[in-house]
Amino acid sequence: MAPRLPRPFELNPDLKAALRVESFQGTFSSKAFIEKLSNGIIQTRIKENSNTFDPKPFIRTFESSLEELEKLASKMQKHTIELERETQKEELAFKKQVKELGSGFGDVQSTLESLDSRISEVGSTAIRIGEKLETADKQRARAVLSKKLMEYFMQFNDGGCPTLDSLMTQQGLEGQIEAARILRQLAVISKEVDLPETQVARDGIEKFREQFETDMLSSFDKAYRQADPKVMAHCAKALLEFNGGHSCVQIYVNQHDFFMLHSKVNESAPLEGPNHEDLTNPVAAIPPIDAGLIKLYDDIRTTVDQEAEIISMVFPNPAAVFQVFIQRVFEQSIQQFIETLLERSQAKSTLAYLRTLSSIHDHTIHLVVDLKMCEDTLKVGINANVKGSNISVTTQPLSQTLDRCLDDLFVPFLEGDRYLEKELQSLCEIYDSMLAKFTAYQLQRRGGNKFRAIITRTFNQIIDSNKTTLPPVVLENFATVKNPEKYQDMKVADDDGALSVELVVKLLKIHSESVLRSLGLLPVSGRPKHTAVLFQLLTDYIGMRYIDAALDSAMEDLSALDPKFPPDLRPMKRVKLVNGIIHLIQMHFQTTILPLTVPSPQVYRDTVIQKNKLMANVEAKANATIQKEIDVILAWLETCLGRQRKSDFKPKDDEIDLTGLATKPCIDCCEFLRRMYETTKKCFDGKNIEMFCNEVGVTFHGMLLEHFKKFQISPVGGVLLTKDIAKYQESVKAWNIPSLNERFEMLRQLGNVFLVKPEILPSVLNEGYLAKVDFKSLYPYLQMRVDFKTSKIDKLFEKLNLTIGNGNGNGPASSGASSRMAQLEDLTGAKFLSYSLHR
Repeated sequence: MAPRLPRPFELNPDLKAALRVESFQGTFSSKAFIEKLSNGIIQTRIKENSNTFDPKPFIRTFESSLEELEKLASKMQKHTIELERETQKEELAFKKQVKELGSGFGDVQSTLESLDSRISEVGSTAIRIGEKLETADKQRARAVLSKKLMEYFMQFNDGGCPTLDSLMTQQGLEGQIEAARILRQLAVISKEVDLPETQVARDGIEKFREQFETDMLSSFDKAYRQADPKVMAHCAKALLEFNGGHSCVQIYVNQHDFFMLHSKVNESAPLEGPNHEDLTNPVAAIPPIDAGLIKLYDDIRTTVDQEAEIISMVFPNPAAVFQVFIQRVFEQSIQQFIETLLERSQAKSTLAYLRTLSSIHDHTIHLVVDLKMCEDTLKVGINANVKGSNISVTTQPLSQTLDRCLDDLFVPFLEGDRYLEKELQSLCEIYDSMLAKFTAYQLQRRGGNKFRAIITRTFNQIIDSNKTTLPPVVLENFATVKNPEKYQDMKVADDDGALSVELVVKLLKIHSESVLRSLGLLPVSGRPKHTAVLFQLLTDYIGMRYIDAALDSAMEDLSALDPKFPPDLRPMKRVKLVNGIIHLIQMHFQTTILPLTVPSPQVYRDTVIQKNKLMANVEAKANATIQKEIDVILAWLETCLGRQRKSDFKPKDDEIDLTGLATKPCIDCCEFLRRMYETTKKCFDGKNIEMFCNEVGVTFHGMLLEHFKKFQISPVGGVLLTKDIAKYQESVKAWNIPSLNERFEMLRQLGNVFLVKPEILPSVLNEGYLAKVDFKSLYPYLQMRVDFKTSKIDKLFEKLNLTIGNGNGNGPASSGASSRMAQLEDLTGAKFLSYSLHR
């Protein structure tokens, strides 16, 4: 008997339900799936209260579940293959269908393109037909019009035109407008048809036209007086069709109350405006403009604003009419008023004229800006066709008209070089007036011939450098100083010949006002050139006629000084003032002139060269003045040293006085050096003080070295000499210049050779600075000791000299002598650096 096969493990219905396809659709969790398969077994074990783990139920369940899953996967695989086959079939069918549809769409597109081409051909044909119809219609209209015009013309040739009369009487306002058009065209025909048999028609047309225009103008004038804008508008439109409407525009403008009121400026009436003294005073603030001009411009603003609306209602071409009105305002009312103001200002001074012109220009610009606001009201357009009219009216934008009126208004005052010549003339007049006292002082106190020579030289320099730039009026103004009779009787004081920074500040302020004024009056393209010319005039006056003359005078003063008297230190103060003036000119150039010349590279380059030339010239003269001051200072010091008595350092027994601080020449020199240094500190700064004092100190040191070679010195005189040297050293030490301190320390050590005993001399001569000085250079000083022979110092010197240098120039001894000589040359040489101006 065959063995029985084990029955397969049967899953319960719940587990079989969990093994269907629906369980794996959507969100699937493997953990939840295993828990569901194991949950029944676990619940059974719990019910049986079994504490041992039996894996067999789990194994059987999982094996059965796996078999079911494999069957399910096989089934799903077959189903997927079947679906893919069906999908491929459907895809092939879809591609075939799309291909067929694409071929159909191509045929439709070709058909549409062909249809569009045919429509375009039909459209072109229709346009040509329309153009021909339009041309034919115009020809027909012209033919009809020509027929009517010939009928009118023949009626006039028969002695009258009842048709035209009835048109005007029966059709009212529109008939009058139509009659205006017909009359304009009949006038053209009458001019072209010049035949004897048409004379009656031509005369009749002319007479009818005159009567028509007279009636329309009369109606317009009556309506204008009665303030009836509707009738005015009708008449204006009819006259526009008749002859362009110029006649009614002239009536409207000529009879306007504004022009009747402002037709003439009362020249005898006083100005309602600026203080004349302030207007002509170059250092006073610019006063406000004449109140009459302000009132006139306010009236213009009010009137124009009102007229813009009225003209828009009355005239069919408001833009053209408004432009005529505006031009009349500028050409008559404004121009007459500003000409009167400028004539009155010119009678006061050129500066008053320029200030008035600038103020008028500024206020007129503001007026123009305000008037441009009316453009929106008028709706100005270029080539705007008047509605309902065959006449084409071409107008400019209102802004362009106003700009042109503004330019035309000031052309008589700004054209060419007129304004520049006025500006230069004003500056010359003001500068001549402000420098008159200085010029008169130079002529009267310094000698007319000398100052005239300076001015002549300056004038020739100006002509040589500016003959192509400065106008003749400026050169003529400079030339008048060469014949300065007007300065001879002018009262002057000592202060009038001195330089003044305050005066230069005023001159620069006046110049700045002139430059700023030119910015508002001149076009942008002309500003660099005009600014350069104005700056050139400034440098000619302040540089050549003021600073140069002052420094030349200082040089003459210094040259004329008597060396027997203390020198004048005021020229150093003058150099200080020059320094401040040049600094102001430089600031004025950087802030005002330079930015305005940059747009023109050539003008910019020339102006910078001109400014640098001025600086270099002034700096050279300042250096020459300082050097001359140093020369007279040294001459005075030499004079003081020349007053040294031979007995000062070799006093007799009854003349010995060791209680004094120093000898009289030394006290005089030191006192003068103190005053000189105080003045130098006030006039110079920084390196300039050091260079000036170093130049004086080095030269004075050399003078003292030579001075001490001239006197016999006794032991008591040596004490007095060392007191003098100490006094000199003390004076120079206050200057705080290390190199000078070393020189005068060497001088103090040199004074010791007159004090020590002969036997101590060798050690003294080999110490300090003296150890570096050649014995041959020290010999003249040792020789001035009264005991030079008696104490056998000469023998000692020969011995020392032989020891230091053996005469052949070789070996260590020769090297030491060379070192001493080199140091002596270093102590006697000096170089003075140029004075540096602030730039």
